[in-house]
Amino acid sequence: MIVFTSDIDWAPEEVILDTIKIFEEFNINCTFFTTHKSNILDKCDRNIFELGIHPNFNPSLIDGKNIKANEIIDSIMSIVPEAKGVRSHSMTSSSLLLNIFKKKGLMYESNQFIPYNWNIKPFNSWDGLKSIPCNWIDDTHWLYNKSFDYNILKDYTKDSLIILDFHPIHIFLNTDSQDTYDKAKPYYQIPEKLLSFRNNKEFGVRDFLIKTLKEIKKRELYTCKMIDLIN
Repeated sequence: MIVFTSDIDWAPEEVILDTIKIFEEFNINCTFFTTHKSNILDKCDRNIFELGIHPNFNPSLIDGKNIKANEIIDSIMSIVPEAKGVRSHSMTSSSLLLNIFKKKGLMYESNQFIPYNWNIKPFNSWDGLKSIPCNWIDDTHWLYNKSFDYNILKDYTKDSLIILDFHPIHIFLNTDSQDTYDKAKPYYQIPEKLLSFRNNKEFGVRDFLIKTLKEIKKRELYTCKMIDLIN
């Protein structure tokens, strides 16, 4: 089974729309973990897309700001009240946070990363939450110094579970390295400026995504949303 996910990470509307259009073109599911209010996401086709939450606990944990976890979660849940799943920014998790997620009505969390392990399985947490690891992330891929010009589905079988995590900014930029991203990052909220930094020389995130989607359609492989894994 193949599951596409995307952490929005405060991307501007044009950048989010760019990602949505790619998945719509191939009619392939994606679960978006939301950081902020987005009219584009509000209007997206729920037959193709699922919305979860992507709360950021770093201001409290890293910067020492006095913001309670409940407040952070309530704030993002007010934007996406339909959410049944959570992936924290930076994959922050703890036993106490899992209990809060459950009390807020969430059904699953995805805060474990097991890179390139195609034998992952969802598992039940003690509090009734389903925990669903992921095994591929776009920015981590280049940190491993791996090329994007490869076939992740080469050895795929029906018993495999591949859960990919993309970021709209890296799809938009076709990011291939940290250097490409660092040069564009100061213009994060200016899509027309970001476009001038799009990588057109090396195989990048966008190329990899489109290549993978094409193969899925060609081989008629099954994809689903994260919520479908627990249903």
